[in-house]
Amino acid sequence: KSVKEGLLLKQTSSFQRWKRRYFKLRGRTLYYAKDSKSLIFDEVDLSDASVAETSTKNINNSFTVITPFRKLILCAENRKEMEDWIGALKSVQKWEINEATQFNMEHFSGMHNWYACSHARPTFCNVCREALSGVTSHGLSCEVCKFKAHKRCAVRATNNCKWTTLASIGNDIIEDEDGVAMPHQWLEGNLPVSARCAVCDRTCGSVRRLQDWRCLWCKAIVHSACKELFGKKCPLGQYKVSIIPPTALNSIDSDGFWKATCPSSCSSPLLAFVNSKSGDNQGVKFLRKFKQFLNPAQVFDLMNGGPHLGLRLFQKFSTFRILVCGGDGSVGWVLSEIDALGLHKQCQLGVLPLGTGNDLARVLGWGSLCDDDTQLLQVLEKLERASTKMLDRWSVLTYEAPKQSPPAIKEEENGDSCIQAQISHYADSVAFHLAKILESDKHSVVISSAKFLCGTVNNFVAEVGKAYERAIENKQEADTMARKCAMLNEKLDSLVRELNDESQAIVVPEGSAQTAPPGPEAKESSRGGSFNPSPVPRIFKSKDQLMLRANSLKKALRQIIEQAEKAVDEQNKQTQAYRSITASSKKDSLEEFSKETEILDSRRGTVTSTTSSIFLDRPDSFSTIHFTEDPNIIQFSERCVMNNYFGIGLDAKISLEFNNKRDEHPKKCSSRTKNMMWYGVLGTKELLQRTYKNLEQRVQLECDGVTISLPSLQGIAVLNIPSYAGGINFWGGTKEDNNFGAPSFDDKKLEVVAVFGSIQMAMSRVINLQHHRIAQCRMVKITIRGDEGVPVQVDGEAWIQPPGIIKIQHKNRAQMLTRDRAFESTLKSWEDKQKGEGYRAPVRPRLNSQQSMEYLTDEEYGQMQQMAQAAETLITRIREAATTHKAMEQELAHAVNACSLALNEALPNKSSSGPEFLSRNAAVDVSVSVKALYTETRAFLEGKLQLDSPQQEEGLQRALNTISQELQRLPNIHWLAPIIHSAEEESSESSSKGSLKLRINIPKPKKDKDKFQKLKSNSMVPVEKWGAEEVAAWLDTLGLGEYKDIFFRHDIQGSELILLERRDLKDLGITKVGHMKRILQGIKDISSHP
Repeated sequence: KSVKEGLLLKQTSSFQRWKRRYFKLRGRTLYYAKDSKSLIFDEVDLSDASVAETSTKNINNSFTVITPFRKLILCAENRKEMEDWIGALKSVQKWEINEATQFNMEHFSGMHNWYACSHARPTFCNVCREALSGVTSHGLSCEVCKFKAHKRCAVRATNNCKWTTLASIGNDIIEDEDGVAMPHQWLEGNLPVSARCAVCDRTCGSVRRLQDWRCLWCKAIVHSACKELFGKKCPLGQYKVSIIPPTALNSIDSDGFWKATCPSSCSSPLLAFVNSKSGDNQGVKFLRKFKQFLNPAQVFDLMNGGPHLGLRLFQKFSTFRILVCGGDGSVGWVLSEIDALGLHKQCQLGVLPLGTGNDLARVLGWGSLCDDDTQLLQVLEKLERASTKMLDRWSVLTYEAPKQSPPAIKEEENGDSCIQAQISHYADSVAFHLAKILESDKHSVVISSAKFLCGTVNNFVAEVGKAYERAIENKQEADTMARKCAMLNEKLDSLVRELNDESQAIVVPEGSAQTAPPGPEAKESSRGGSFNPSPVPRIFKSKDQLMLRANSLKKALRQIIEQAEKAVDEQNKQTQAYRSITASSKKDSLEEFSKETEILDSRRGTVTSTTSSIFLDRPDSFSTIHFTEDPNIIQFSERCVMNNYFGIGLDAKISLEFNNKRDEHPKKCSSRTKNMMWYGVLGTKELLQRTYKNLEQRVQLECDGVTISLPSLQGIAVLNIPSYAGGINFWGGTKEDNNFGAPSFDDKKLEVVAVFGSIQMAMSRVINLQHHRIAQCRMVKITIRGDEGVPVQVDGEAWIQPPGIIKIQHKNRAQMLTRDRAFESTLKSWEDKQKGEGYRAPVRPRLNSQQSMEYLTDEEYGQMQQMAQAAETLITRIREAATTHKAMEQELAHAVNACSLALNEALPNKSSSGPEFLSRNAAVDVSVSVKALYTETRAFLEGKLQLDSPQQEEGLQRALNTISQELQRLPNIHWLAPIIHSAEEESSESSSKGSLKLRINIPKPKKDKDKFQKLKSNSMVPVEKWGAEEVAAWLDTLGLGEYKDIFFRHDIQGSELILLERRDLKDLGITKVGHMKRILQGIKDISSHP
């Protein structure tokens, strides 16, 4: 049995051409031939094979099957098919059967997901430890864990890809009294240039060999020697609130879906949906980045399975966040699936714009485009600081009017049925020729249609007369029919005369004197003849007068048909439905008809809301669908849900043509720029065609139940958000005025706007104009009349809507994550302030690498225990006093918490801990934190606090004296004395440096040079032998003391200082151009004066 089979493109050796072949995967053998019916198949042994994606710019969906003896390059039709083949080929490597499971099982297999890539710096294979070949270090990389390998080595790589479930962790799991915890997952080598050890803060990595380690989860980097000193439990890093730890995925429910439990550290995890086709197919880069930063099990490709699997995985969480990376269509897809699962109260949705329009992302504050995957960490940070707003969602309900036809007639009434069929035929013919006369601009077509119309009506009158004589014996009714037929002929003659006059007329400019009408002797008879030349020029009759003549003709014809139907109605009651289509009332009189013509004459291009006026204005009224059903019993069906906007007419036709073009020629619409160009081309085409220039005659608009009189327009836009068709504010403003309120996407209101043409839409992208606002309402109803459908689009997805009714009403609301720029700005200002004052804080004392690896002796450990006990006593006394003095709690909370944390980490269990469990680094942290607590408490007591209770004050003083004694004993430890001494110097200088800050912000170059010379003369030590302290003092002379902490952390000595260049300063984090110039000039000065 075949695991998978199908057609693929195979690259041949001759000029790398592609040929279509039929492939079958059976067991560990891949067969291929020209087609499925071939008798002879080539075969490829997959026993020692690996498979890797080799797509060029993620577009051509190609992959490579690598065996020890050959390399097969194949190409699939789309990305989903490519991933299905890769998954099937990987499954046979482990003797698995590739079944249609509920979840992408490759996430849980531990196998690497290879793709071919190049590297900008020397990179080493994690299998054979040798360098990758070529100048660009070309090889394979795992898209999840960045495991590197030669193509020949990939098959020998261990299955240790990034963990996804509890089972994938295996025996490395940590179990303690708090439950199950996750250890670090280390990967060796290939570290970034600026990597520093999290234990000793020294440089890590090498460009010469594979060395040192990186955790795939918290991104911590350590030396091989420091690895054992680092904590065992993984904290999951800076964005742990977004990550689902593998320990949370530990079971499968009865439906085959993975169930995620909610750990305390993950209160609001992030579910990432990426549309791999969005953004010029650059969504693949974001897909890989998300898998590297998050748990791969919480990242899904919408093009490979849709959003259902991810939402089922997260549905047990009380709250979670969703990030959709794609266009507006992707967002709508995810929201529709949330509707189906009923998760709106649990989830909050953010948008990362990768599509073409991205209107919703603009409104929510995420911008119009994000195509830089290197900014993904910043995006995650902004997402965690985002605020929530409600987005109104609207149901688009449709009702298609049934195409009614005359009812069937019984066989015994064949004679009457033939007459009725002829009447129907004549009515359709008259309507057709009238439509040609009124809509055509060519005189030849008008005259030709008039001649046909004349003959048709004459034949119609004759047939009606014959039928009426056979069916009616009453002479009075026969005379009535004869009079109406005569009236019909008279109206027809009048119409033809007007048309003949128009064919002889010339255009007279507006405002010029009009000539007298021609005499009756100059007119042509209705039966043909030649025109007599007249010296007096004729003037074009207005189209309204011609429409009056045509409507009078239609009215007379309708009266004749009504009279004829009376006889048929007595024999066959089924004609009642037919009469409802062709006639509106049997009691119309000539006086009522004259009133209707006066209404039509007064309209002058304005569409009224009454059905009669619409009927009169339509030349094809006999084929117009009338909605006789009760609106309350019409059964609507939900076609889709609108999140952004709805359009009918011009803009919908452009969207429909673009979607058809993209489906027919995907390569022509493969980029965002090409898409915008196609929209421009199609819009220009509509500028010439003006397909829907009289849309107001084909649709009827109701807002909140009120019929709206529409101007002459080509389209109608219904807006939920103030961004339309790629960023246009079609409403024209964001503030309220005297007539309308401010537009918002959470007010349960829609904005209705008129679209007049392509020029208006194009100008809206350049100039922010106030457009033609129609209404602001809570419900919109649009009736489409006629026989032809009209293009309709919702959020960019277009279709042809048949005649009927469209109703837009509120459905529900979704929680959307909006970027809070005000909060981000406030937080950034606070962080910058903290950085600016950071140099006043004591720098974390450091030991050299040799000292940091050693442990405390018994004597040193006993001394640390005594100091820890004294510190705990002081903390207890502070907490007791803080119950009655809130100021103490506010001032000392930070120091107390920091000291408690350091004590708990260094001495978690004092009864079982021994010297071998306490490193010197931990002892340094305890000493510094206790010293800081002592200093801040002493300063607070001396400056601000007067305790009411003498016992509390005495207890605090006694605890402070005890700690003071323990601190005085610390210099007896030889390796701790320099660190304590430097900490004391930093604390004593902090106040003076604080006052100096304002004075050193404006440096004076001449004095600075004098300071350099003074510094050199006072110090007998050459610059090459400067230590970190001398470099820090030198920075003070430059007035750049805020960078001392950076230089301390990177251990910049004098020998390294004189070799610093501009790019080195950038790597250190110094970005201000003026500061870089001052530092480089200072280096030049101290180097030129040895």
